[in-house]
Amino acid sequence: MTYLQNDLQKRARKLKQQQKLLVLAKAGGVAAAAFLVFGLANMHDVGVEKPKTVSLPPAEVVEPPKTELPILPKHPISKEPTVQKKNPPTKTSPKETSKARTEQVDKTKINPEQINQTPTGESQQRQPVSPPISPPVAPPDIPAPVWTHLQKIVGENVNEYQAHSSLSNEKTGQYYFTRLVNGIPYLDSGYLVQVQGEKTQSLALSGNKQWNTQLFPDPAKAIPMEQAQQVFGDSVELAYVRNQSKLVYFPGLFRNINAIDGTVKKEEQKQLIPITPHGGQFVRDEKEAAAFLSKELQLPMHEMAFQYDSSNNNGKQPQNITVYKWFSANKQKSVSMDVIADTGQVVSYYFHEKEKEEESSKKIPDPKPTEAYIESASLFLQKFLDKSIQQLRVKNIIRNSSTSQITIQFQAMHHNIAIIDRTFEVSIDLETEQAVRIDGDLTTSTDTLPEPVNVILQETAIERLLEDSPLELVYANNPGLSGANQPPQLIYTIIKKETTRTGIDARSGKKVIW
Repeated sequence: MTYLQNDLQKRARKLKQQQKLLVLAKAGGVAAAAFLVFGLANMHDVGVEKPKTVSLPPAEVVEPPKTELPILPKHPISKEPTVQKKNPPTKTSPKETSKARTEQVDKTKINPEQINQTPTGESQQRQPVSPPISPPVAPPDIPAPVWTHLQKIVGENVNEYQAHSSLSNEKTGQYYFTRLVNGIPYLDSGYLVQVQGEKTQSLALSGNKQWNTQLFPDPAKAIPMEQAQQVFGDSVELAYVRNQSKLVYFPGLFRNINAIDGTVKKEEQKQLIPITPHGGQFVRDEKEAAAFLSKELQLPMHEMAFQYDSSNNNGKQPQNITVYKWFSANKQKSVSMDVIADTGQVVSYYFHEKEKEEESSKKIPDPKPTEAYIESASLFLQKFLDKSIQQLRVKNIIRNSSTSQITIQFQAMHHNIAIIDRTFEVSIDLETEQAVRIDGDLTTSTDTLPEPVNVILQETAIERLLEDSPLELVYANNPGLSGANQPPQLIYTIIKKETTRTGIDARSGKKVIW
């Protein structure tokens, strides 16, 4: 038997011992495996004649062959040393060869921890397991019937909706669920679920309509909440509430904040106009009322039929109101005037002409700049105001193309502070340049309003306003745009349950509602 045959038989015995070792290790445990590995590592020198000059490459650990002994080659074996193309052999001493083979056997040792952790017959590399998907859970503050009803409507998409506390009202059983886009509530898409006794019903606002989410601004580009709160704070101002004779802090010019650039669309203006009030206009009966209107409107009042009415004007005025009305023969023109029954003070009048309304689309653009109409309206208004009001502020300008009119909204001022619940309106005909309508509480005076002293800091008021009604980051449709492909706005806004206005008492620091 040649040396190579002897060496191959030796390798076969090693592989067979390794196969037995794996079986014993799984069946007999860590101790038996360690004993056999140690014995195998110390028996490779027994009864083998080793060459003194050339060593074979270390044997690689492979899967055990199905045959007990390797099939020997039939062709003559060269006595030249075996050479590998990629890794040429190096001359080593017998001790180095023995050490290399011992290290190779050590590599085949089995990790006891892996044996204990891996069940018999399983792969030692476990496949990752996805966590189980939890079913949607009703929020703790939402009644079970409401949540069940919403699940029936939206099905598996229920997690795409969120109950909006600022729009919901537990007292009336109304719960509004807004749709979430990019994790942000979309105010113009959702469901209003109403509970009435044992009955539950819903109203869809765009419902499950599929939106092109690429049109929605990226919320990652929104300004920080702190910056939005600063923008909000800049709009907070002192104002009077005439009905309660209080001085309050409130967000006077606040509108929605563009969350991308931090800008605010201000619909109101701050143009201040000094006036010289006349103290009001008074009529004692319908004849004086007709004479007044004939002068102001240049109307042939004697050609119009008179109609008398008496009411409290639906509670708009604190006093009983007498209403005078006139109509032309063909009903194309009408005039009405409201006066206080006890004093005869004029508080409003309105002239309407149907023919002009039908022909308004043919009218030319405004012949005068807006400032001219503001001046005309303020000069006309001052004739009806109490003498304690020395200043007005332009609040808004409304152009009505359907009637060829422009309406100027004014606020009464006191100590350069607006009286926010005292707004007057004057409408001017663009063709005749006459005031065809005046409205508002023309009996307003400033006698009972407090002086602006001993007030809390504006910063304190801003904090309390935000505590009561915090800013929210939401998506909302742009009211100035229409169409399915119009991108919604990403805005910071305040959403309140109350339909009334709120502020902070400038002296006590308490919440005020009016």
